[in-house]
Amino acid sequence: MITKLHIENYILIDFLDIDFQEGLNIITGETGAGKSILLGAIGLLLGNRADSSAAKSGSNCVIEAVFSLKGYDLQSLFDELELEYDDETIIRRVISSSGKSRAYINDLPVQLSTLKTVGEKLIDIHSQHQTLLLGDNHFQMEVIDCVSDTGTLTEQYAEIYAETQRLKNRLEELLTEASQAKRDEDYLRYQYEQLDKARLKPGEQEELEQRQQILAHASEIKEVLSSASCILNENDNSVLVSLKSVLNSLSRLENVSPKAGELASRLETAFYELKDIEAELSSLSESIDTDPQTLEETEQRLDLFYSLEQKHHANSLEELIAIRDEIEAKLQVIDNSDTRIEKCNALLKQKEEQAYALARELSSRRSKAIPRIESHIISLLAGLGMADARIKIILTQGDTLLPNGIDTVAFTFSANKGEKLEKIDKVASGGEMSRLMLALKSLIAEHKSLPTIIFDEIDTGVSGNVADKMGEIMERLGHNRQIINITHLPQVASKGKHHFWVYKTADKDTTRTVIKKLSDEERISQIAAMLSGSNVTEAALAQAKELLGYS
Repeated sequence: MITKLHIENYILIDFLDIDFQEGLNIITGETGAGKSILLGAIGLLLGNRADSSAAKSGSNCVIEAVFSLKGYDLQSLFDELELEYDDETIIRRVISSSGKSRAYINDLPVQLSTLKTVGEKLIDIHSQHQTLLLGDNHFQMEVIDCVSDTGTLTEQYAEIYAETQRLKNRLEELLTEASQAKRDEDYLRYQYEQLDKARLKPGEQEELEQRQQILAHASEIKEVLSSASCILNENDNSVLVSLKSVLNSLSRLENVSPKAGELASRLETAFYELKDIEAELSSLSESIDTDPQTLEETEQRLDLFYSLEQKHHANSLEELIAIRDEIEAKLQVIDNSDTRIEKCNALLKQKEEQAYALARELSSRRSKAIPRIESHIISLLAGLGMADARIKIILTQGDTLLPNGIDTVAFTFSANKGEKLEKIDKVASGGEMSRLMLALKSLIAEHKSLPTIIFDEIDTGVSGNVADKMGEIMERLGHNRQIINITHLPQVASKGKHHFWVYKTADKDTTRTVIKKLSDEERISQIAAMLSGSNVTEAALAQAKELLGYS
């Protein structure tokens, strides 16, 4: 529950500290005094979005609350969200005048989504417009599920249902891909066969291009090589023969001229190097192929490469090989598509069977809970001045998996004898809607562990004895949890354990919203004013004391 609420620089509030208590806390005040501002501040602590108008100009808006969580088994939620748990947890929201917002839980910065997740477990705020939820099928199903204690089962179903939706989407993708692939299959196979038939090998194109250059100039190359070989070693006047003669002459001088011996040594090295060169020239000349057919075959092979590269917009043989491999992979996908579709479909059917089993169990539990819900609401409505009211919850099982099972629900209602049951939002008046919502909220509170429930004028449209009975229901709800109720009705206000009054003060330049906890004497005056208006009479004071049980 909220034990302390601190607000700074929020709209009309300069500075405010409130200590809320266990049980029923009542908040009253004139229309426009700022009660909605208070709710807005609490909403920001629960993750509602804020804008720059929240903070006063030039100041940071700070809203902070201390929550007592002992006994509400929230440790696991904090662990799941990787938050530090404390029985006295502090939630703080800071909003700059530019609209930038920061949120903290126990001084740890958190995202708004985390704030919302935690907030949903701490406070349920019921504002006036939420009576419209009575006709909302999702809300109606939540009521049934809350009473039928299907929390774990609902989570299991939601998980399996999400998986069936994912598999349906995947199956649709596979079918679309397969359909597209089938349309392209013939063309892809033609392309692959053409590339595969070419027997492409990395580096072959460069190798063939070099060979083609040699073959194209084979005669010229052979002639040059042969001529060079001949000059070096083909006759008595060849370079090597002459060099050998010079070498022999110099060698004879080695003993008489060291320098001549040195030159002979160098010349010998050159002689053997030239001899090796001549041998390679001769060998290379003999290896040159001048066969025109070999040249033609080489050029045909290169023409094939060039043609395929142009067709597939490739810049090299390696890119062409990559394209071939990519086409092969696509063909493998096509070949395996039927298998993948069958596997996905089989898994989908398996998950759907599990979902249907859970949905049927959900439906069974809901059906068993409905009579208890109807009985509880009818009993409470009778105490709220609607003795002839009837409510019938119609749960219909279908064949289609829905986000919450296979059921659809309709709450039908009749306020008076002889009236036909109709959908609740079509026939209930404003006052009847308020009483119905209170009955449902009290039922939910019995089955859901929420530290704090806030009612914002849920008693709109009722008065007299009915208002008194509504106050008694809220008082009973406050026995096991904290209830904060904003009301204009003295009968309801008198049932609170603690009473806070919201009012405005104004000076020359500014208007401020202030809230204060009333003493016993101040409560008497306030409730008397609610009974008789600004002119408080002795009778009103006496009636206020009677309502408060002070007489």
